[in-house]
Amino acid sequence: MTKISKLAQLKLEVINYHTTDKPSADGPIINDKFLIGLGRDACYTSNNSLTFKKKQLADSLAEYDIAVEEANGYAMERTERWIGTLMPELDELQTRHDADCEVFAVLTHGEVWQAKRTAPTKTAKVANFSNLRKRVA
Repeated sequence: MTKISKLAQLKLEVINYHTTDKPSADGPIINDKFLIGLGRDACYTSNNSLTFKKKQLADSLAEYDIAVEEANGYAMERTERWIGTLMPELDELQTRHDADCEVFAVLTHGEVWQAKRTAPTKTAKVANFSNLRKRVA
């Protein structure tokens, strides 16, 4: 088994908490597809949190740039404090997402989680409008 981080181990333990190997009074057998779904959901959620935090930081940096242009010392200090609050949060969210992706890889035997799945390519069928073109000409 590939070595995974402590946080990923803990998250994997939580997911494995839901497993049973035989039907019992505690519940039915949980299949791998369900567990993979839990891992996928965790990746999706942590990715959304990470994306939101990055947007907050980007917006704050833009506000800071405006404050610098306007030579607004108060706004610069306020924004610097806010950015200082957001940066460690971004680091923690990245750690969380990395751990979720590690767990997903373990559950899927090496598959890499991707934020957006590529839709299967479907060949577009060209409509024949020649009759309609004759009617409207």
